[in-house]
This record gives sequence, structure tokens and C-alpha cells, in this order.
Amino acid sequence: MTELQKQLDYVIAKTNRKLIESNQIPPVKTKEGILVGDVLIVSDGAIKHLYKGHQLMYSEVSLNAVAIKLANLLARNFYSTDMMRLYNADQRYGKWFHESQFLRSKYEKCVSNNDYDKADVFWARYCESRERARSAKKTVDSLLVS
Repeated sequence: MTELQKQLDYVIAKTNRKLIESNQIPPVKTKEGILVGDVLIVSDGAIKHLYKGHQLMYSEVSLNAVAIKLANLLARNFYSTDMMRLYNADQRYGKWFHESQFLRSKYEKCVSNNDYDKADVFWARYCESRERARSAKKTVDSLLVS
């Protein structure tokens, strides 16, 4: 075994140990997706779907950290209103993030077509959506810590 492989194995083992100590279930990559206990996280592009057994529990989760947190809570059969708050905050973030990306592409198209009046409008709307996405992300981050 190479020295690099030994270092990688050490980091993985240490990370798994920390996860277990903090009452978290380590994620395992499978061909179907990422398995956290008995919860499967399936990626569909940038979004994730969470399945427990064959039942869809959460769909269109935007942030990886939210998917892992929800999967851990589901795997431990820990159901609470905090889970729904976290999921809803993630959905708000996803909505604003996708809208900001859409408006950014519209802005760039207007600039390339030399339609600067429309470009200014799209830029202003993009900036507002971007700020709302950042605010929603801060909310998600605060819910992840608690």
C-alpha cells in the first residue's frame, strides 16, 4: 500500500470515528447513491431525493449538508418539526438560487445582444435574488448547527 493510500485511509477512519462520536451515521457511497443507515440519497443533477426503504421521504433537496442531516435523522427514526423547518429552508434557498441563476443567464443574453436597458433590469433582479438566496443559506446553516 502506498503512503498516500495509508494517509487517505487514516483520514477516512478518523472522519468516521468523529461522525460516530457526534451521533452521526457515516455515509457510504453505493451504485444507487449515498446510503446513510437505511436512507438512500439519490442525486438527480444538482438536487437530491431521500428514500427510506422504497418510500420517497424528501424530494428536490438542494444542499448536500441538508440531505446528509435529514438522512441521518431519518435513519435514526428521529422525526421532529425541526426536520420540516430545515427542509422548507432548503426549498426556499433552492428557489432563490435557481431564480438568480436564471436571471443571470437572461442578463448575459441581453448584454450579448446589446440590449442594455433590459440587461439593467435583469441585473437588478438577479442581485435581489442572489441576496435572498444568501439569506436563505444563512437560515439553513443556522438550522444545521442546532
